[in-house]
Amino acid sequence: MGVKKEGQVGIDCQQLVYAYSTEPILQDITVTIPKNSFTIIVGPNGAGKTTFLRLLGGLLTPQKGCIYMGGETVESCQKAGHIHLVPQLYNRNAAQFPATVEEVVGLAFRMGAPKEGKSTKEQIHKALHLVGMAGLAKRRIGDLSGGQQQRVMLAQALLCKPTYLLLDEPTSGVDMEGSAHIFNLLKKIQEENQMTIVMVTHDIDDASKVADYTLCIDRHVCYFGDCKGFLTSHTGKKLAWHMGVL
Repeated sequence: MGVKKEGQVGIDCQQLVYAYSTEPILQDITVTIPKNSFTIIVGPNGAGKTTFLRLLGGLLTPQKGCIYMGGETVESCQKAGHIHLVPQLYNRNAAQFPATVEEVVGLAFRMGAPKEGKSTKEQIHKALHLVGMAGLAKRRIGDLSGGQQQRVMLAQALLCKPTYLLLDEPTSGVDMEGSAHIFNLLKKIQEENQMTIVMVTHDIDDASKVADYTLCIDRHVCYFGDCKGFLTSHTGKKLAWHMGVL
């Protein structure tokens, strides 16, 4: 079952294996992500990035290997409300969702977000203010742009106060300016709230400007280390690893 690691270890994965039916998606994934760090996950399409994120979020269970988060099991962290996962393509799902921005953010309290001394409405508007969305609190979520919707989901995450924030391509369908804003906002949130953030992205160059570490996955770990090192070692090989031939 592996050995629990505590102290400065945020997420410890040992020899993870996962397959859909008989097709292996992840093989022998072993990586230790430091506490209170910002890690981006990159790799070719079909490499297992989203599957790995779902394992961290407890939506899937590894068929072999183990995961500890701060020395605890994923199940324990889930029950304690320490994990918050923002899925991919939320904006497509929100198109017909009949709820306002403040109502969507307020769903955090149904997820177990702590209610502080101030009213829940005050907490909601404080979170929206932090992500620059307070002026759109009464707008219908489906009427917002992709970038605006992602900021709303970050406001929801802030209310949940997770120790581990997991995001699956939060800038998918968002323009360059909006992507940069989301990345900078995530870095600010991570530093001010002492979170461990793990984010799947294809926007390697911009994401690397705010992240601490890059994890490259192609069914196994191709690289884990500082972002600058990854850009240096893989800049000339981008086409190769995007196509899954590294």
